[in-house]
This record gives sequence, structure tokens and C-alpha cells, in this order.
Amino acid sequence: MHRKQTLLPALLLLCFTPLVLSQDWPVPDADAALTNPLPYTLEHVEAGKDLYMLNCKSCHGDPGKNNPLALVPSPVDIASEKMHQNSAGALFYKISNGRGVMSAYKAILSENERWQVVHFVRNYKPGGEALLVEAPPIIAKLLASVNEEQALVEILAEYEDENSEFKSLANAPVLVSSKKAFGNIEIGRVSTNENGRAEFNIPESLIGDEEGYVSIVVSLNENYEAREVALERARVGKPKEVPRLIRGEVLWSTNENVSLWLLLSYVLAAGGSWAVIGYVIYQIVKIKRYSKLN
Repeated sequence: MHRKQTLLPALLLLCFTPLVLSQDWPVPDADAALTNPLPYTLEHVEAGKDLYMLNCKSCHGDPGKNNPLALVPSPVDIASEKMHQNSAGALFYKISNGRGVMSAYKAILSENERWQVVHFVRNYKPGGEALLVEAPPIIAKLLASVNEEQALVEILAEYEDENSEFKSLANAPVLVSSKKAFGNIEIGRVSTNENGRAEFNIPESLIGDEEGYVSIVVSLNENYEAREVALERARVGKPKEVPRLIRGEVLWSTNENVSLWLLLSYVLAAGGSWAVIGYVIYQIVKIKRYSKLN
């Protein structure tokens, strides 16, 4: 009976958690009254888009597509009327402080970055001024090569015009990443010049494999439809230091390569084995002596 009484509050909490989480999200009046200190410009909207795609899209989904992650409560589509019932200050408050499974982004994004996300959300306000117009991606292509001596990635970008001819793609943002086992890691960005060319200096801090080889990936952002370029095994990174327990095909080559706990375990195991062997021999000798006396 006591056990049932103990479980009852936990069961009630579990049952009513979705109801509690689905209630309105109150915002202090002072916070709701805040206005965005950043001007509503295309530059800030585009910056907010990049931040949204990186931090928010996985849960809230694509704007206007109503395809959020299956959570309780369901994340709100940023193009919905429900989202735009919030003032700019209320959005900033909710982004900053989070609730439930939503992180508190004041620990992740700067104040300006959170206001930029607010501007990106405002871009989808019904009846508002949309600065960022969604358009089909531009057909483009990339060429890239690595100059290992100068630790330099040389890039050429072109786009397909209305006559299906490829021309120089100017002022295009190019993403340079390092290919890893679990995905690509961004190492920097660069923009093409008026001739569609760009050069990216590989940072000296980039770590490769044990010999310094790195696989470089060059790509354009989602505004372009272009196949990424993979530059496999370019020797442009710092060799990765890997401690070795086995050197020269000898297991215990040097003591400094052996962990203390492993060395002690080996000594204790070996000592224990010899102690057992000695004890068995001692008992055999005692038995022989006892048999001779009788």
C-alpha cells in the first residue's frame, strides 16, 4: 500500500506534464516591451538565417513547411500566426531563456546573434516586409585544388545563366571544411572575387592524421545547387600525435609508454601466479614427506 502511494505522485506528474508544457509561455512585461536594437536589414536577416539553420531548424523545421520535430509540446513553425503573436522582445526572451527541451541560447549565442534570429523570424510575419525572398537555388559548379607548399586552397566558382552558359560567380560565399569520420568540420569561409576566384589559407592549427594528411571539402551554401569538391589526403595539417604502447614490435618497449595501473596489474598478476605455483610445490613436498614418515 505504501508503495502505491509513493508511485501515485510520479504517475500524476507524468500524465500532466504534456498539459503543463502546452500552456502559454508567459513573458515578463518589461521583456516583452523590448525592441530590437539592430536595424531590420537584409544583412541581419541573412545572419539570423544562418544561426537559425544551425541551431533551430532541427526542432522548428523549415519556415512555412510545418515540419517540426516530434516533441511535446510541438515546436512552433516560425512562419505561423502563433509565432507572430509574440512581440520582438518576447521572442528574444524565449530564445534567450529557453524552456523544457529548448535550450537557453543566452549561453550559446551572443546578444546580437539572438536579435538577428528575431529578425529572421520577423521576415516571415504575415503582412510584414519580407527582405529575404526564398528563390530556387542557382545552378553552379566548383573547381578547387590544394597548393601543399603554401597551404592554400585555390577555388573557381561559376554559375549557369539563362542561356545555359557558365560564367564567373562573383561574391559567392565558399565554405571550406575538413572531412572527419562523423561529418565535416568547418575550418573557414571565403568569398569569390569578380572573376569567381578565391584563395583560402589553411590555418596552421589544423590537425591532420599521423602524417599530416587532411581531406578538404569545398562547398557553396544552400542558395546554390553545386556539387561539393573533395580534395582527398592533402598534406597541409599538423601531424597528430598518437601515443604508442607498441614500438619496434616490442610490447613493453619503454616504461613511460605504460600506464601505472597497467604495470601494477601486470606485476600483481605475475606475482600472484608465482605465489600459487610456489604454494602448490610446497604442498606437494609436504605430502611426500608425510608419506615417507608413514
